[in-house]
Amino acid sequence: MKNININKVRAIYYGLFSSLFSYIENEEEYENIVKTLEFLSLTPIDEYSNEAFININNYLKEEGFSILKEENNDLFFSPSTTFIPVTASFYTEDRDDGQKRVEMTNLVLKSKFRKDSKSFKEAEDHICFIFAFLQKLIQEDFSVENRLAYEVFSSILNEMIDEFINNIYSHENSRFYKNIAILLKVFIELERSFYNIKDSKNSKNRKQPELFHQKKKEFKQRAKRNFDEVTTL
Repeated sequence: MKNININKVRAIYYGLFSSLFSYIENEEEYENIVKTLEFLSLTPIDEYSNEAFININNYLKEEGFSILKEENNDLFFSPSTTFIPVTASFYTEDRDDGQKRVEMTNLVLKSKFRKDSKSFKEAEDHICFIFAFLQKLIQEDFSVENRLAYEVFSSILNEMIDEFINNIYSHENSRFYKNIAILLKVFIELERSFYNIKDSKNSKNRKQPELFHQKKKEFKQRAKRNFDEVTTL
């Protein structure tokens, strides 16, 4: 029963992060995020996540949906702010649509799930899809450790996540998301302990000043999403 409850919470965390790093378009999505954060804040992982939850809840009460939507856009979609890469390929090859997309696609093909291309237009190694896929794998059976989830975490997510977290935390427009970065860092360390995996030594560990001089993203229209990015065969 203990493992079942732990896995249920793990799945909730993965689903939350998938939603937070997607385009937050309407108040229904916002309310779902708020409810999930409130639920998880009842049992924080440690003192750092507890403080982050307090800051997050205060931010949401003071600022609300419109400001969160603006910050979400500034960090992940705006062409006028510092570029945050969101694919595993970029963190290993400095480009999208690289080997990590191929690896992630092959891992997806091992499962009964497939990407819903109508609701999710990005690549399989996009951070939101990785989180959503891990959530689905854990939800398959809460009573067992999913071997495929281990493969996805160890070979895809683990190699990019530290630099991704650092990019969010250090972004010039990051206020709400600075605390989300703390939650994600604490959660990832817990997952590494769960899987008995060390942090990756393969990431480039770029110096921080270089992150602030990457080229800006080109603007492109974002497709509407219903956050059900992974479907069952």
